[in-house]
Amino acid sequence: MVLSAPRPPRLTSLPEGHRQLFRRRSTGRGAKGCWMSMTSRRGLLAKSAGAVAVTLVPSSGAARVNTPRERPVTTVDGRVDWDALRAQFRLEPGWVNLALFYLASHPKVVRDAVDHLSAQVDANPLSVPTGMALPDGPTGWPRVRQALAAYLGGRAEDIAMTASTSIGLGVVYNGVVTRPGQEFLLTEHDHISHRTAARLAAEKQGNTVRLVSWFADPATATADGIAAAVGEAIRPNTRVVGITWVQSSTGLRMPVRAVAEVVRRANEGRSPADRCLLVVDGVHGLAAVDEDAAGLGADVVIAGTHKWLFGPRGTGLVWVAPDVLEQLRPTFVSFIRGGGAASLSPGGFLAFEHAFALPVAVALHEQLGRARVATRITQLSTRVKQGLSRIRGVTVHTPADPELSAGLTCFSVAGHTHQQVVDHAAAHRVRLSTSTYTRIGTAVINTPAEIDTALNSLADLTR
Repeated sequence: MVLSAPRPPRLTSLPEGHRQLFRRRSTGRGAKGCWMSMTSRRGLLAKSAGAVAVTLVPSSGAARVNTPRERPVTTVDGRVDWDALRAQFRLEPGWVNLALFYLASHPKVVRDAVDHLSAQVDANPLSVPTGMALPDGPTGWPRVRQALAAYLGGRAEDIAMTASTSIGLGVVYNGVVTRPGQEFLLTEHDHISHRTAARLAAEKQGNTVRLVSWFADPATATADGIAAAVGEAIRPNTRVVGITWVQSSTGLRMPVRAVAEVVRRANEGRSPADRCLLVVDGVHGLAAVDEDAAGLGADVVIAGTHKWLFGPRGTGLVWVAPDVLEQLRPTFVSFIRGGGAASLSPGGFLAFEHAFALPVAVALHEQLGRARVATRITQLSTRVKQGLSRIRGVTVHTPADPELSAGLTCFSVAGHTHQQVVDHAAAHRVRLSTSTYTRIGTAVINTPAEIDTALNSLADLTR
Protein backbone atom coordinates (compact mmCIF):
# COMPACT_ATOMS: atom_id res chain seq x y z
CA MET A 1 0.00 0.00 0.00
CA VAL A 2 1.34 3.41 -0.95
CA LEU A 3 0.50 6.25 1.39
CA SER A 4 0.66 9.78 0.12
CA ALA A 5 1.86 12.48 2.46
CA PRO A 6 -1.06 14.22 4.19
CA ARG A 7 -1.80 17.73 3.14
CA PRO A 8 -0.93 20.47 5.63
CA PRO A 9 -4.00 21.43 7.65
CA ARG A 10 -5.57 24.84 7.59
CA LEU A 11 -4.16 26.77 10.54
CA THR A 12 -6.46 28.60 12.90
CA SER A 13 -5.70 30.96 15.73
CA LEU A 14 -6.39 30.13 19.34
CA PRO A 15 -7.75 32.71 21.80
CA GLU A 16 -5.13 34.45 23.91
CA GLY A 17 -3.93 32.21 26.74
CA HIS A 18 -5.54 29.09 25.29
CA ARG A 19 -3.10 26.45 24.18
CA GLN A 20 -3.95 23.05 22.89
CA LEU A 21 -1.15 20.80 21.83
CA PHE A 22 -2.93 17.97 20.10
CA ARG A 23 -6.09 17.87 18.01
CA ARG A 24 -7.22 15.29 15.53
CA ARG A 25 -8.93 15.58 12.16
CA SER A 26 -9.89 13.07 9.50
CA THR A 27 -7.97 13.31 6.24
CA GLY A 28 -11.06 12.22 4.32
CA ARG A 29 -9.61 8.76 3.59
CA GLY A 30 -10.12 7.24 7.03
CA ALA A 31 -6.62 8.07 8.25
CA LYS A 32 -6.15 10.21 11.25
CA GLY A 33 -3.69 13.08 11.59
CA CYS A 34 -2.93 15.42 14.45
CA TRP A 35 -1.09 18.65 14.82
CA MET A 36 0.11 21.08 17.39
CA SER A 37 -0.97 24.68 17.88
CA MET A 38 0.89 26.74 20.41
CA THR A 39 1.52 30.25 21.58
CA SER A 40 5.23 30.70 22.25
CA ARG A 41 6.85 32.02 25.37
CA ARG A 42 8.51 34.41 23.01
CA GLY A 43 7.06 35.87 19.86
CA LEU A 44 10.30 35.04 18.12
CA LEU A 45 9.65 31.33 18.24
CA ALA A 46 6.19 31.69 16.80
CA LYS A 47 7.21 34.25 14.20
CA SER A 48 10.69 33.20 13.19
CA ALA A 49 10.75 29.49 13.92
CA GLY A 50 7.39 28.95 12.29
CA ALA A 51 6.20 27.01 15.32
CA VAL A 52 2.72 28.49 15.52
CA ALA A 53 1.49 25.06 14.51
CA VAL A 54 3.31 21.83 13.88
CA THR A 55 1.38 19.16 12.07
CA LEU A 56 1.93 15.69 13.36
CA VAL A 57 1.41 12.93 10.84
CA PRO A 58 0.58 9.31 11.62
CA SER A 59 3.34 6.73 11.69
CA SER A 60 3.58 4.50 8.63
CA GLY A 61 1.76 1.24 9.09
CA ALA A 62 -0.78 2.78 11.44
CA ALA A 63 -2.39 5.20 9.04
CA ARG A 64 -5.68 3.36 8.79
CA VAL A 65 -5.94 2.14 12.36
CA ASN A 66 -8.42 3.96 14.55
CA THR A 67 -6.75 4.80 17.86
CA PRO A 68 -8.22 6.35 21.01
CA ARG A 69 -8.43 10.11 20.97
CA GLU A 70 -5.30 11.62 22.52
CA ARG A 71 -5.73 14.03 25.39
CA PRO A 72 -4.14 17.45 25.00
CA VAL A 73 -1.01 17.82 27.12
CA THR A 74 -2.18 21.25 28.23
CA THR A 75 -5.65 22.36 29.21
CA VAL A 76 -7.44 25.49 28.05
CA ASP A 77 -6.45 27.26 31.26
CA GLY A 78 -2.76 26.50 30.68
CA ARG A 79 -2.23 23.61 33.09
CA VAL A 80 -0.13 20.62 32.04
CA ASP A 81 -1.69 17.17 31.95
CA TRP A 82 1.38 15.15 32.92
CA ASP A 83 -0.36 11.83 32.25
CA ALA A 84 -1.19 12.94 28.72
CA LEU A 85 2.43 13.95 28.21
CA ARG A 86 3.62 10.58 29.50
CA ALA A 87 1.34 8.87 26.97
CA GLN A 88 3.41 10.45 24.19
CA PHE A 89 6.31 8.11 24.99
CA ARG A 90 6.71 4.45 24.05
CA LEU A 91 8.42 3.40 27.27
CA GLU A 92 8.57 -0.30 28.04
CA PRO A 93 5.53 -1.20 30.16
CA GLY A 94 6.09 -2.51 33.65
CA TRP A 95 9.39 -0.71 34.19
CA VAL A 96 10.27 2.42 36.17
CA ASN A 97 12.83 4.20 34.02
CA LEU A 98 14.88 6.72 36.00
CA ALA A 99 17.69 6.95 33.47
CA LEU A 100 15.87 8.84 30.73
CA PHE A 101 18.53 11.56 30.77
CA TYR A 102 20.90 9.10 29.07
CA LEU A 103 19.25 9.45 25.65
CA ALA A 104 15.86 10.76 24.73
CA SER A 105 12.88 8.55 24.18
CA HIS A 106 11.10 10.36 21.37
CA PRO A 107 7.64 11.70 22.18
CA LYS A 108 5.02 10.96 19.53
CA VAL A 109 5.13 14.48 18.17
CA VAL A 110 8.83 14.09 17.42
CA ARG A 111 8.43 10.58 16.02
CA ASP A 112 5.74 11.78 13.67
CA ALA A 113 7.79 14.74 12.53
CA VAL A 114 10.81 12.49 11.87
CA ASP A 115 8.66 10.05 9.89
CA HIS A 116 7.16 12.89 7.87
CA LEU A 117 10.58 14.26 6.93
CA SER A 118 12.09 10.83 6.31
CA ALA A 119 9.43 10.10 3.70
CA GLN A 120 10.45 13.26 1.85
CA VAL A 121 14.12 12.27 1.77
CA ASP A 122 13.20 8.78 0.56
CA ALA A 123 10.97 10.23 -2.16
CA ASN A 124 13.49 12.81 -3.33
CA PRO A 125 16.96 12.96 -1.79
CA LEU A 126 17.54 16.24 -3.62
CA SER A 127 15.05 17.84 -1.23
CA VAL A 128 17.97 17.95 1.26
CA PRO A 129 18.65 20.44 2.76
CA THR A 130 16.51 23.30 1.45
CA GLY A 131 13.41 21.56 0.11
CA MET A 132 12.08 19.84 3.20
CA ALA A 133 8.97 20.82 5.11
CA LEU A 134 7.01 20.03 8.20
CA PRO A 135 3.28 20.08 7.50
CA ASP A 136 2.99 23.67 8.72
CA GLY A 137 5.81 24.98 6.52
CA PRO A 138 9.43 24.68 5.42
CA THR A 139 12.07 23.43 7.79
CA GLY A 140 15.84 23.41 7.59
CA TRP A 141 18.85 24.92 9.34
CA PRO A 142 17.43 28.48 9.49
CA ARG A 143 14.26 27.32 11.22
CA VAL A 144 16.17 24.98 13.55
CA ARG A 145 18.56 27.72 14.65
CA GLN A 146 15.74 30.24 15.09
CA ALA A 147 13.73 27.85 17.25
CA LEU A 148 16.73 27.10 19.44
CA ALA A 149 17.66 30.77 19.70
CA ALA A 150 14.23 31.62 21.04
CA TYR A 151 14.48 28.84 23.62
CA LEU A 152 18.02 29.82 24.65
CA GLY A 153 17.20 33.52 24.79
CA GLY A 154 19.78 34.39 22.14
CA ARG A 155 20.21 34.94 18.43
CA ALA A 156 20.12 32.37 15.64
CA GLU A 157 23.41 33.62 14.20
CA ASP A 158 25.18 32.74 17.46
CA ILE A 159 24.31 29.03 17.18
CA ALA A 160 26.30 26.25 15.53
CA MET A 161 24.74 22.83 15.02
CA THR A 162 26.35 19.53 15.99
CA ALA A 163 25.27 15.92 16.50
CA SER A 164 26.08 15.73 20.22
CA THR A 165 27.68 17.42 23.21
CA SER A 166 30.89 15.44 22.64
CA ILE A 167 31.22 16.68 19.06
CA GLY A 168 30.46 20.22 20.20
CA LEU A 169 33.20 20.05 22.82
CA GLY A 170 35.67 18.90 20.17
CA VAL A 171 34.62 21.73 17.87
CA VAL A 172 35.15 24.32 20.60
CA TYR A 173 38.44 23.15 22.11
CA ASN A 174 39.99 22.51 18.70
CA GLY A 175 38.70 25.88 17.55
CA VAL A 176 39.96 28.11 20.38
CA VAL A 177 42.85 30.26 19.18
CA THR A 178 45.70 29.73 21.64
CA ARG A 179 49.40 30.32 22.06
CA PRO A 180 51.83 27.65 23.25
CA GLY A 181 51.99 27.61 27.03
CA GLN A 182 48.35 28.55 27.64
CA GLU A 183 46.17 26.16 29.62
CA PHE A 184 42.67 24.75 29.82
CA LEU A 185 41.35 24.59 33.40
CA LEU A 186 38.86 21.80 34.25
CA THR A 187 38.09 19.31 37.02
CA GLU A 188 37.90 15.53 37.39
CA HIS A 189 34.16 15.94 37.87
CA ASP A 190 33.69 17.05 34.26
CA HIS A 191 32.65 14.33 31.83
CA ILE A 192 35.39 12.36 30.14
CA SER A 193 34.26 13.79 26.79
CA HIS A 194 34.96 17.27 28.11
CA ARG A 195 38.34 16.40 29.58
CA THR A 196 39.38 14.42 26.51
CA ALA A 197 38.37 17.16 24.08
CA ALA A 198 40.51 19.61 26.04
CA ARG A 199 43.45 17.19 26.25
CA LEU A 200 43.47 16.30 22.56
CA ALA A 201 43.31 19.94 21.54
CA ALA A 202 46.03 20.90 24.04
CA GLU A 203 48.37 18.23 22.71
CA LYS A 204 48.03 19.57 19.18
CA GLN A 205 48.49 23.20 20.11
CA GLY A 206 51.24 23.07 22.70
CA ASN A 207 48.86 23.79 25.58
CA THR A 208 48.21 21.99 28.85
CA VAL A 209 45.18 20.80 30.78
CA ARG A 210 45.14 21.43 34.52
CA LEU A 211 42.60 19.57 36.64
CA VAL A 212 41.56 21.10 39.95
CA SER A 213 38.57 20.81 42.28
CA TRP A 214 35.87 23.36 43.00
CA PHE A 215 34.79 21.66 46.25
CA ALA A 216 35.85 19.04 48.78
CA ASP A 217 32.42 17.36 48.91
CA PRO A 218 29.69 18.06 46.34
CA ALA A 219 26.94 17.50 48.91
CA THR A 220 28.18 20.39 51.07
CA ALA A 221 29.40 22.70 48.32
CA THR A 222 28.19 26.32 48.23
CA ALA A 223 27.90 28.77 45.37
CA ASP A 224 30.24 31.24 47.04
CA GLY A 225 32.79 28.53 47.78
CA ILE A 226 32.74 27.28 44.19
CA ALA A 227 33.12 30.77 42.74
CA ALA A 228 35.99 31.51 45.10
CA ALA A 229 37.74 28.28 44.13
CA VAL A 230 37.48 29.17 40.45
CA GLY A 231 38.91 32.60 41.08
CA GLU A 232 41.84 31.17 43.01
CA ALA A 233 42.60 28.63 40.28
CA ILE A 234 42.72 31.04 37.32
CA ARG A 235 46.25 31.97 36.25
CA PRO A 236 47.52 34.55 33.75
CA ASN A 237 47.97 31.77 31.17
CA THR A 238 44.50 30.25 31.68
CA ARG A 239 42.82 30.43 28.29
CA VAL A 240 39.69 28.39 29.05
CA VAL A 241 37.80 27.62 32.24
CA GLY A 242 35.69 24.60 31.37
CA ILE A 243 32.78 23.78 33.66
CA THR A 244 29.68 21.61 33.59
CA TRP A 245 26.29 23.21 34.22
CA VAL A 246 24.94 20.05 35.90
CA GLN A 247 27.60 17.43 36.57
CA SER A 248 26.59 13.93 35.53
CA SER A 249 29.12 12.53 38.01
CA THR A 250 27.79 14.31 41.13
CA GLY A 251 24.47 15.91 40.19
CA LEU A 252 25.84 19.26 41.36
CA ARG A 253 24.56 22.27 39.42
CA MET A 254 27.32 24.81 38.97
CA PRO A 255 26.51 28.46 39.82
CA VAL A 256 27.35 29.56 36.28
CA ARG A 257 26.49 33.23 36.75
CA ALA A 258 28.71 33.51 39.81
CA VAL A 259 31.56 31.76 38.00
CA ALA A 260 31.05 34.02 34.98
CA GLU A 261 31.49 37.08 37.20
CA VAL A 262 34.74 35.67 38.59
CA VAL A 263 36.01 35.04 35.06
CA ARG A 264 34.95 38.54 34.02
CA ARG A 265 37.01 40.07 36.81
CA ALA A 266 39.99 37.88 35.91
CA ASN A 267 39.81 39.20 32.35
CA GLU A 268 40.11 42.84 33.36
CA GLY A 269 43.16 44.26 31.60
CA ARG A 270 43.71 41.18 29.44
CA SER A 271 44.06 41.35 25.67
CA PRO A 272 41.66 39.30 23.52
CA ALA A 273 44.44 36.74 22.88
CA ASP A 274 44.87 36.29 26.64
CA ARG A 275 41.21 36.41 27.54
CA CYS A 276 39.99 33.57 29.71
CA LEU A 277 36.95 31.98 28.06
CA LEU A 278 34.20 30.35 30.12
CA VAL A 279 33.11 27.18 28.29
CA VAL A 280 30.05 25.37 29.68
CA ASP A 281 28.98 21.79 29.03
CA GLY A 282 25.26 22.45 29.38
CA VAL A 283 23.68 19.16 28.37
CA HIS A 284 22.09 18.31 31.74
CA GLY A 285 20.95 21.86 32.38
CA LEU A 286 19.27 22.57 29.05
CA ALA A 287 15.50 21.94 29.39
CA ALA A 288 15.95 20.83 33.02
CA VAL A 289 16.68 24.25 34.52
CA ASP A 290 14.58 27.38 34.01
CA GLU A 291 17.36 29.57 32.66
CA ASP A 292 18.18 31.23 29.35
CA ALA A 293 21.41 29.44 28.43
CA ALA A 294 22.49 32.45 26.38
CA GLY A 295 22.07 34.69 29.42
CA LEU A 296 24.21 32.79 31.91
CA GLY A 297 27.28 34.93 31.28
CA ALA A 298 29.27 32.14 29.64
CA ASP A 299 31.27 32.62 26.47
CA VAL A 300 30.30 29.25 25.03
CA VAL A 301 27.51 26.80 25.91
CA ILE A 302 27.52 23.31 24.41
CA ALA A 303 24.65 20.85 24.69
CA GLY A 304 23.12 17.84 23.07
CA THR A 305 19.43 18.42 22.46
CA HIS A 306 18.55 14.72 22.63
CA LYS A 307 18.36 14.41 26.40
CA TRP A 308 16.13 16.62 28.60
CA LEU A 309 14.74 18.53 25.60
CA PHE A 310 13.45 15.27 24.03
CA GLY A 311 14.96 16.34 20.73
CA PRO A 312 15.63 13.90 17.90
CA ARG A 313 18.57 11.65 18.64
CA GLY A 314 21.80 12.85 17.08
CA THR A 315 21.22 16.58 17.53
CA GLY A 316 23.11 19.21 19.49
CA LEU A 317 24.21 22.83 19.53
CA VAL A 318 27.01 25.22 20.36
CA TRP A 319 26.06 28.74 21.41
CA VAL A 320 28.85 31.32 21.14
CA ALA A 321 28.78 34.83 22.61
CA PRO A 322 29.11 37.27 19.68
CA ASP A 323 32.13 39.05 21.17
CA VAL A 324 34.24 35.89 21.30
CA LEU A 325 33.33 34.37 17.94
CA GLU A 326 36.54 35.67 16.37
CA GLN A 327 38.51 33.66 18.90
CA LEU A 328 37.18 30.36 17.55
CA ARG A 329 38.23 28.78 14.27
CA PRO A 330 36.27 26.13 12.33
CA THR A 331 37.52 22.55 12.48
CA PHE A 332 35.35 21.17 9.67
CA VAL A 333 33.83 22.40 6.46
CA SER A 334 30.32 23.67 7.22
CA PHE A 335 27.22 23.07 5.10
CA ILE A 336 25.19 25.69 6.97
CA ARG A 337 24.86 29.16 5.55
CA GLY A 338 23.96 32.27 7.45
CA GLY A 339 27.18 33.64 8.90
CA GLY A 340 27.99 33.97 12.58
CA ALA A 341 28.64 30.73 14.39
CA ALA A 342 27.28 28.66 11.50
CA SER A 343 30.81 28.16 10.18
CA LEU A 344 31.65 26.11 13.31
CA SER A 345 29.02 23.50 12.42
CA PRO A 346 30.54 20.24 11.14
CA GLY A 347 29.41 19.62 7.59
CA GLY A 348 28.57 16.43 5.76
CA PHE A 349 25.43 14.38 5.32
CA LEU A 350 23.54 13.33 8.41
CA ALA A 351 20.07 12.26 9.48
CA PHE A 352 18.36 15.40 8.21
CA GLU A 353 14.95 14.05 9.17
CA HIS A 354 16.15 14.14 12.78
CA ALA A 355 17.93 17.48 12.62
CA PHE A 356 15.08 19.29 10.90
CA ALA A 357 12.45 17.89 13.28
CA LEU A 358 14.14 19.62 16.22
CA PRO A 359 11.76 22.63 16.16
CA VAL A 360 8.94 20.24 17.09
CA ALA A 361 10.71 19.25 20.32
CA VAL A 362 11.37 22.90 21.12
CA ALA A 363 7.73 23.76 20.47
CA LEU A 364 6.62 20.97 22.80
CA HIS A 365 8.74 22.37 25.62
CA GLU A 366 7.54 25.89 24.91
CA GLN A 367 4.00 24.57 25.12
CA LEU A 368 4.66 22.90 28.45
CA GLY A 369 6.46 25.97 29.78
CA ARG A 370 10.07 25.87 30.85
CA ALA A 371 9.30 27.00 34.38
CA ARG A 372 6.69 24.29 34.85
CA VAL A 373 9.02 21.63 33.49
CA ALA A 374 11.86 22.73 35.78
CA THR A 375 9.52 22.90 38.78
CA ARG A 376 8.29 19.35 38.24
CA ILE A 377 11.82 18.03 37.78
CA THR A 378 12.86 19.78 41.00
CA GLN A 379 9.89 18.41 42.91
CA LEU A 380 10.68 14.87 41.81
CA SER A 381 14.41 15.16 42.52
CA THR A 382 13.68 16.64 45.97
CA ARG A 383 11.47 13.63 46.66
CA VAL A 384 14.37 11.38 45.66
CA LYS A 385 16.92 13.15 47.86
CA GLN A 386 14.65 13.27 50.87
CA GLY A 387 13.71 9.61 50.47
CA LEU A 388 17.30 8.46 50.02
CA SER A 389 18.40 10.36 53.11
CA ARG A 390 16.01 8.26 55.20
CA ILE A 391 17.41 4.92 54.01
CA ARG A 392 20.02 3.39 56.30
CA GLY A 393 23.46 3.09 54.67
CA VAL A 394 22.74 5.50 51.82
CA THR A 395 24.90 8.58 51.26
CA VAL A 396 23.57 11.29 48.95
CA HIS A 397 26.34 13.11 47.11
CA THR A 398 24.18 15.71 45.33
CA PRO A 399 23.45 19.00 47.12
CA ALA A 400 20.01 19.18 48.74
CA ASP A 401 19.72 22.84 47.70
CA PRO A 402 17.60 23.07 44.50
CA GLU A 403 19.73 26.01 43.41
CA LEU A 404 22.76 23.71 43.30
CA SER A 405 21.09 20.67 41.74
CA ALA A 406 18.66 19.76 38.98
CA GLY A 407 17.37 16.42 37.69
CA LEU A 408 20.27 14.15 38.62
CA THR A 409 20.74 12.69 42.10
CA CYS A 410 23.90 10.71 42.85
CA PHE A 411 24.27 8.39 45.82
CA SER A 412 26.07 5.35 47.18
CA VAL A 413 25.00 2.45 49.37
CA ALA A 414 27.39 1.18 52.04
CA GLY A 415 28.62 -2.35 51.44
CA HIS A 416 27.50 -2.44 47.80
CA THR A 417 29.16 -1.47 44.55
CA HIS A 418 27.30 0.91 42.28
CA GLN A 419 26.75 -1.85 39.76
CA GLN A 420 25.28 -4.06 42.48
CA VAL A 421 22.82 -1.30 43.33
CA VAL A 422 21.84 -0.91 39.69
CA ASP A 423 21.43 -4.68 39.30
CA HIS A 424 19.31 -4.91 42.46
CA ALA A 425 17.03 -2.15 41.19
CA ALA A 426 16.74 -3.85 37.80
CA ALA A 427 15.62 -7.04 39.54
CA HIS A 428 12.73 -4.92 40.84
CA ARG A 429 12.11 -3.55 37.32
CA VAL A 430 13.63 -0.16 38.12
CA ARG A 431 16.20 1.30 35.74
CA LEU A 432 19.01 3.31 37.32
CA SER A 433 22.44 4.18 35.94
CA THR A 434 25.94 4.47 37.29
CA SER A 435 28.93 6.73 36.76
CA THR A 436 31.10 7.87 39.66
CA TYR A 437 28.08 7.05 41.84
CA THR A 438 24.70 5.43 41.32
CA ARG A 439 22.33 7.89 39.68
CA ILE A 440 18.61 8.58 39.64
CA GLY A 441 17.35 10.92 36.95
CA THR A 442 13.95 12.54 37.37
CA ALA A 443 12.56 13.35 33.95
CA VAL A 444 9.46 15.46 33.62
CA ILE A 445 7.49 12.36 32.56
CA ASN A 446 8.39 10.39 35.68
CA THR A 447 5.87 10.27 38.52
CA PRO A 448 5.98 10.45 42.33
CA ALA A 449 4.75 6.84 42.44
CA GLU A 450 7.73 5.74 40.35
CA ILE A 451 10.08 7.54 42.71
CA ASP A 452 8.55 5.72 45.65
CA THR A 453 8.89 2.37 43.87
CA ALA A 454 12.60 3.02 43.34
CA LEU A 455 13.10 4.11 46.94
CA ASN A 456 11.35 1.00 48.25
CA SER A 457 13.58 -1.23 46.13
CA LEU A 458 16.67 0.50 47.54
CA ALA A 459 15.35 0.21 51.08
CA ASP A 460 14.99 -3.55 50.54
CA LEU A 461 18.67 -3.71 49.61
CA THR A 462 19.79 -2.27 52.95
CA ARG A 463 17.55 -4.35 55.22
